[in-house]
Amino acid sequence: MEARARLAAVLGSMPFRRGAKRAAGEPGPAEEAAPGPAEAAGRRWLTWRRAAAAGLLVMAAGAGAAYLEKDRIAPEVADGLRATIGDERTARVESWFFALDDRVQRVKYRFFGADTTPFATEEVRVAYVAKEPPRTVVVWTGRRGLDSAPPPDAFLPVPMTFPATRQLRPNPEPGEGAWTIAGLPRTSPADPLMAKTFFRPDPSRPYALVGVLLADARRVRLRLVAGTVDPGGSRGVKGPGVIPKEDVGRLVAAWNGGFKGDHGNFGMVAHGLEFQRLRSGLATVCTKKDGTFVMGEYGRDVVWDPETMDACRQNAVLLVDRGEVSRRTAEGNDTWGYVQVNSSEFITWRSAIGVTKEGHLLVAAGNSLSAESLARAMWAAGAEYAMQLDINSPYVLTTLFFPQPDGSVRPERFMEAMPDSPGRFLRVQERDFMYLVADESRYR
Repeated sequence: MEARARLAAVLGSMPFRRGAKRAAGEPGPAEEAAPGPAEAAGRRWLTWRRAAAAGLLVMAAGAGAAYLEKDRIAPEVADGLRATIGDERTARVESWFFALDDRVQRVKYRFFGADTTPFATEEVRVAYVAKEPPRTVVVWTGRRGLDSAPPPDAFLPVPMTFPATRQLRPNPEPGEGAWTIAGLPRTSPADPLMAKTFFRPDPSRPYALVGVLLADARRVRLRLVAGTVDPGGSRGVKGPGVIPKEDVGRLVAAWNGGFKGDHGNFGMVAHGLEFQRLRSGLATVCTKKDGTFVMGEYGRDVVWDPETMDACRQNAVLLVDRGEVSRRTAEGNDTWGYVQVNSSEFITWRSAIGVTKEGHLLVAAGNSLSAESLARAMWAAGAEYAMQLDINSPYVLTTLFFPQPDGSVRPERFMEAMPDSPGRFLRVQERDFMYLVADESRYR
């Protein structure tokens, strides 16, 4: 008995092996190692699936925040990509982004609709318009046989006639394609310096709105300004990038210029300098020393003349050529830039400048556009010639300047959806731009 007791004591102190028998009610190894309720709950919560889901959620939130801030961060991101993966790959990435953004816009329109006009109508704007000194009008009757002629100021000039517009859709929105002077500086019903309208040029994207500004070319002067970096920075030719002080008080409007200097090497001559060489076959706008401007295809319609011309800017090929939408609006390769990716099909913000058959100036911009749909809008607005300027936000911007009683000007966006600050052109610019000043010296 004593020996059995000793053996039982020894066996009781030894751990059980797998399959070993144990007394009824005695806990086994698994039961002894089982975690407590709190520890088990913690382990069940921190699974790899939940960790992965949390990571994806954080990434989605970050992507959403980046998308909301895309207009602000896009230039820095694009420049960073060009420096790391090269121009061609960056253009490919941009094409993917624009395709994704286009899908997002389609979904938003499907569920939430979109604006029906690009212009704000919430409030009535009262603008200050400086009254010019009255002109003395001499009534000349004349007599048969008398050798004399009426004085130059004998008759008042005829007000600007708005160009006829074309209907692009069978169901136009109210005001679409109709010229109005509402909310424009230095303009009144009896004295229209400017007018505006809008178009929806893409049937598959009813939310794509192109705002068009019309200006009486007899009463304004167009100026071209080269930026401090583009388009001539890569050649070591820097522009002033600023509006001269003497022009600020007479400002009417300003808008972005063309592509960067290295993105197509489209020509520019201004301020007595060549920033990029002017090349034949490209869409070109030139200002003259007498205050007029011309537009067309360089080498065919426009040729640089140092005696009469002040500045020229080129950008891609014509959108509208001799009153018709150019067949080249859908060309790929490097027609619309410097990369092999067909940027004419990018659906993004685009801008343009044009001239009517009567010689008046057109400035346009809009969202969710291809080169072809922008061309259709310019054609519908009555453009005889039109050329694309810069694309993508926040580069595309048109600012109107409202004169104030103290002689200053107040900048406002031409279209409410334009992302950048309207005061941008009152600061020094790295990229080229264009602006209008009031000048009635040729208003006869």
